[in-house]
Amino acid sequence: MINYIFYRAKSQWKILSLLWLSFLIANTFIISGPSYLSWVKGMIYKDALSQVPATTKNISITTGNQPLIKDSFEENDSIILNLANSDLGDLFIDQNSALKSTEYYWGKLEPDKSRTASLLTFVTLSNNEKFINLTGDTSTVSDSDKKYISVLAPQQRLDDLGLKVGDILRADSIKGSGGNFDSGLKETKENINNFITQIESIGGSVEDIFKGVSTEMVGDLDAIASKAFIERIEDFKEGLSTFGVNNIEELNQFLNDDSNDILTSDLELRISGYFNEIPENELFGYYEELFLPPSPCMTCQLPLVLVMDQEDYFNFLQPLTKGLPVRAWWYLDIAHENLTKNIDNDYLQNLQNFEKNMLISFPQATVLTQLDRIAEKTNDEMNFVRAPVLMIFSLLVVFSSTLLAMFSFLINQERKEEINYLFLRGISKFGVIKYFLYEWVIFGIPIMILAPILSNIVLNFVISSYLNQDSIGTNWSSIFKPESLVISVTFLLIACLFSFIIYLAFNNQIINSKRLFVIGSSVKNNIFTKYFLDIFIAIGAILIFFELRMRVISSVAENLILNQYTFFLLTLVLMIFLTMVLIRLLPILLKILSIAGTVTYTPLYLSSKKLSKNSSWYLWLFLIVTLGIASFIVISSIQSSLEKSKRDKSSFITISDFRISESSPFGIEEEYISNLIAQDGINVVGRMNRISGNSGTTGAGTNAQLLGIDKNLVDIAWTRQDFFYEPKEQLFSSWQQNLYDPGILIEDNTSTISIKNHSDKDLEDSFLWAIVKGSDERITAVSLGPIESKKWTTNSVQLKNIKFPARLVAVEVYQPSSEDNSVPFTLYLDSISFLNNESEVVNQIFFKDEFNWAPMPTSEGFDTSIELDDQGLILKLGSGSTKGIRGIYVSDYFEGIPVIASDEFISKSGKGIEDQIIFNATGSYIPMKIVKSAKYFPGTSDNNDFILVDLQLLKNYLELTKLQSFRPNELVVDIQSEYQEKISEYVIENFPLSSIKDKSMIEEKSLVTPIAVISWKGISIVALGAFLSLIFIGLVGFYIANEIQSSFDNAINEAIGFAPLSKFVMSYFEYGAVIFSGVVSGGVSGLIISRILNQLVMSLDESTITNFPETLVISWGYVFYALLLLGLLYIFCSFIFSLISTRANIAEELKKVN
Repeated sequence: MINYIFYRAKSQWKILSLLWLSFLIANTFIISGPSYLSWVKGMIYKDALSQVPATTKNISITTGNQPLIKDSFEENDSIILNLANSDLGDLFIDQNSALKSTEYYWGKLEPDKSRTASLLTFVTLSNNEKFINLTGDTSTVSDSDKKYISVLAPQQRLDDLGLKVGDILRADSIKGSGGNFDSGLKETKENINNFITQIESIGGSVEDIFKGVSTEMVGDLDAIASKAFIERIEDFKEGLSTFGVNNIEELNQFLNDDSNDILTSDLELRISGYFNEIPENELFGYYEELFLPPSPCMTCQLPLVLVMDQEDYFNFLQPLTKGLPVRAWWYLDIAHENLTKNIDNDYLQNLQNFEKNMLISFPQATVLTQLDRIAEKTNDEMNFVRAPVLMIFSLLVVFSSTLLAMFSFLINQERKEEINYLFLRGISKFGVIKYFLYEWVIFGIPIMILAPILSNIVLNFVISSYLNQDSIGTNWSSIFKPESLVISVTFLLIACLFSFIIYLAFNNQIINSKRLFVIGSSVKNNIFTKYFLDIFIAIGAILIFFELRMRVISSVAENLILNQYTFFLLTLVLMIFLTMVLIRLLPILLKILSIAGTVTYTPLYLSSKKLSKNSSWYLWLFLIVTLGIASFIVISSIQSSLEKSKRDKSSFITISDFRISESSPFGIEEEYISNLIAQDGINVVGRMNRISGNSGTTGAGTNAQLLGIDKNLVDIAWTRQDFFYEPKEQLFSSWQQNLYDPGILIEDNTSTISIKNHSDKDLEDSFLWAIVKGSDERITAVSLGPIESKKWTTNSVQLKNIKFPARLVAVEVYQPSSEDNSVPFTLYLDSISFLNNESEVVNQIFFKDEFNWAPMPTSEGFDTSIELDDQGLILKLGSGSTKGIRGIYVSDYFEGIPVIASDEFISKSGKGIEDQIIFNATGSYIPMKIVKSAKYFPGTSDNNDFILVDLQLLKNYLELTKLQSFRPNELVVDIQSEYQEKISEYVIENFPLSSIKDKSMIEEKSLVTPIAVISWKGISIVALGAFLSLIFIGLVGFYIANEIQSSFDNAINEAIGFAPLSKFVMSYFEYGAVIFSGVVSGGVSGLIISRILNQLVMSLDESTITNFPETLVISWGYVFYALLLLGLLYIFCSFIFSLISTRANIAEELKKVN
């Protein structure tokens, strides 16, 4: 059997060699996946660890105050050690601890009367050398000094207090410290006895404290009192535990101890050495708190902290403190290198389990570390980084599977007669299967050995030379990993299965020649296309794609964990769908080509007919080119598109460099804006007012964001060409750089306003108002009195508290009893007169011929109308109002304030360009006219229903309707990049209640990190190299197979007298038509798939979620190389194989057929 396999391989060595080579390349690339992802995860861990301070890079624990009892301390120490070993596993290295005593008073053995009193605390460390640098004299104490306790002190504090090594100190015991602790202990014992008496009074006993109190015991109390009393007992029990009292025996011993027999002696200490802090030491982050505490008052001496040996600590201090609580810390050393080496371990789960179990064992414990945040951040980044990498692997799986299917098909075409001969010799189907299996085992064993080695070589080269990072190493254990073997074996079995399936698909077809048209016909009618299996597969693939897509979207919206292989499957089913579409597309394209070929000369006509008739054969070439180009475009877009999307989305969110959103309803005061503008590094500050509202007057219209923006903001706003239908400068050309301030000028010498008017009916409680805007921007409504029906009544009012020069901006009618419904009537207005203090007319304005008046909309819409006649202005007021207010205002925009509406708002509201609308917001009905539309505008991340309006126009209208100053509630800041940090600090300090969006911070929080970019860059270059190699192998393989299968046709063409030039033309036309179709199809499909996949990947980055489409950026240089290779192969191979066909031996080819 082995000889037969080698003999068969020898006869087909060209195709088998190409198949073997493609299989090796694909296997090498796929095997590199786990190793590469492990390297990436290690890089993410290293980067995260480098950004964490030493104090939280390991784990520190404090259990709060605990009794200074050695047994209790050792028990807690043992519990923490066991938890660390069991939960942290290979992360845990060592455990250290520290204890800090209560306070003492100290002095020298020979008192220094000039020194004020100073406090002293003792600290003991389980490992002094690890945390402190012993730089002083640490010689052992002489025999004569054995009565002194040896201690160490921080050099800085010794210098502060004038102490030196060898000094003898005396520390007062608790008894000698003024009786405070002693009296506190006595009072505690009295309280305990009183509480025991209280328990006994309701029928309980001391034992009940430790075994628990039932509700029956306190049955005489009501439910609330009973519950409270039981809670007191639990608190009492917890308090006893701080003194080391956990049972009745320890309680009796504690209460009966005579403290006067114990607390009688002082501590005599000798300073035997001093120390300094180890630079960047990891002493819990508490070095200064432990050793350099501040002075407790302005005139107090600095406290002294002494380090005592742990054995001395318990021997001398425990009897003195009698179990009073002390502070305790534990510190766990972590093997950080294991985080970057053993990346398959779920260290986040380990850390979470440890913290959970710590809190169970010590409910009051605090676990301080950033390792869990590092692990969680690494997992999040890894999930994001992995998505594009798995997409690339999925592309390669589809392409290599297509190559494998093609080569298996080509090989089986040549073996059909041979396999049928085996059946005639009595070989069973199982025997044929064994042939396939043995052949692929022999075929695959060298690949299983070479692929891991080549993978390691390629990855090391790319990582070290191309990415300039530390390589993954070359040790054999990292090369021949178990997962590499599993991948190779799986790949081998799939290849064998592919080959056998293709054999089964074509085994029953009668082959009596090697003519291409016979093969094409047989392929054309195979079961795969005959029963529309490709259509069913395409439908299934697209349904699965939409299901997976919804899972991605819902995982982001609901913060769910997404399966790590989702993007692999997404790309896989999308490419399968594309393949099925291509299977149906090529015959249509070639049929069209065949029809067009009827008008050309004979060689092209024959070639087009041949292509059309044998489309299933040329499908292989078409698939190789299309899938190859599509994959090239997708891979070439990943890194650049995701980087660009991050920058675009952060700019979209912040509009420029900073966006400040004020939470106060009163907006941002001009003083703060002026101070911000005055800062160094500020280029431009743009103002914006964001108001939520809806169209119409009922509140049930289309919701939208109304964005009042000034010209500065327009100039600095980040935009893209696809946001608008015309250039930004042209779209916002009507925005005013200078303030638009309409109104009738009221000069300084004006004291009275008079309006000549009358109504068409008698009215009750309807008053005529004039709205005046002072030069200080203050809006004032002055009432001219009730409106009368008597013809041409003059209403007047004196102007008070108005800062001149001022402007009259509106004339309003106010009906106090009305809310949104008023009495309809007609008001006739003749003129406005401005008088001075002598009642002389300074200026007179006639309504009929001066100024542009516009009606104010009301709750009933545009129910206020204006007419002019010879007598003046006729104001027809409907039944609507805005909280009793109706009227007219001075404006150049009679039909409403010009606005730019989003396409989405226009679509939802049913309005169009040039339509009038009313926008209901902040209690005002704002008249608008849609003059232009836009697709997107930055700063509208939540939704795409927006309306853009000139901030000054919006300000003018809202001020006259709301009668209060209108300030921007958002600022957009454009800065010089070198001032980024300084301005960020200023903004945070001066806008404490505002929401601040910093573009640089958003980019920093984005999952598109430098490491992510490096990882995509590395895998992309490896993938592109693999695809180039596979495209080359696929094209050469098809050329070889096609020339073998076309030999008979070439001989016929030679026999009937085709000139060699005609053969060249036919060859170039056949290959060129298929390759060109593949390039176009691959380009279009590649662009579509790239956009779909990049949008889904970017949706995982929650820090940059926006409502506008991501930018698709293609590295066309890589695509150009692929097209260049394709073009060169096309030219060279077509020439070579055409040249071979011109030298075909007619007799030999006819003999092969017969």
